[in-house]
Amino acid sequence: MRYWFGGQPSDYVIAPGEQLPLGDDTIGYQPLLVPGISLWVYDYDSGERLIDLLDDTGSPNTELRTSDYGLIPRFRGPDEVQRALIGPAPLPENDQGEEENTPGRWVVTSSDWPTIIAQVNRRVTRLEDEGTDGGDDGEIIATAHPMLWSQAGELQARASPHRYVNLEGRTQIITRLRAEAGVSEGQVDVHLLAVDLDTGSTSIIAAVSLTEDSPASMVSPEVTISVGTGVTVEVVLSDDAVAEDLTVQVMIR
Repeated sequence: MRYWFGGQPSDYVIAPGEQLPLGDDTIGYQPLLVPGISLWVYDYDSGERLIDLLDDTGSPNTELRTSDYGLIPRFRGPDEVQRALIGPAPLPENDQGEEENTPGRWVVTSSDWPTIIAQVNRRVTRLEDEGTDGGDDGEIIATAHPMLWSQAGELQARASPHRYVNLEGRTQIITRLRAEAGVSEGQVDVHLLAVDLDTGSTSIIAAVSLTEDSPASMVSPEVTISVGTGVTVEVVLSDDAVAEDLTVQVMIR
């Protein structure tokens, strides 16, 4: 998505004008709105120039020019850019004079920020409303995909060496187990295992089976895992199984 910049009441190019005495030892300057200035836009992090700009008609532009009253015109930045740097275009080499040709740059943020913040607020509110446990204390239960495991290439019967451990300070619930693989023959069983971190022993708490006709499967076990319990997955292949490229997703709430 391309975000809008410029065209706001604060988006003017201002330069110091005539000096004015402000006191016995203080000198100020009248502000001047500067029209017809060529402006370049730069990446906020790298400082590299951005030339993939669109004007307010949707036409491609590589630089901007202030209006008759110094207003920075409305424009769209590159995809997903929400803040950038902006400054006068460098002078041609023959106009640099003795000063180094490095004009100043200032931060410019998208004028879509109020909309972005409103969307985030609505999303947070929705997650909070949908994530409550319905109790009187209004406890928030977050949802996430804390474990995503994959095995590329030809599948092997083995357990994942990686574990998700419940460190939330409360009981959590396994709400989804989903697996998908390219199965040519036989059957692939994917087990979700609870791991006792003290003894290393495991027990199956949910499972799905994959075949050529059903290469993807999902279950909703609604199994609880206590604080400090580990969770991992293992793959079990039938004797005639031929499969590859497995992906396993676990949602814990």
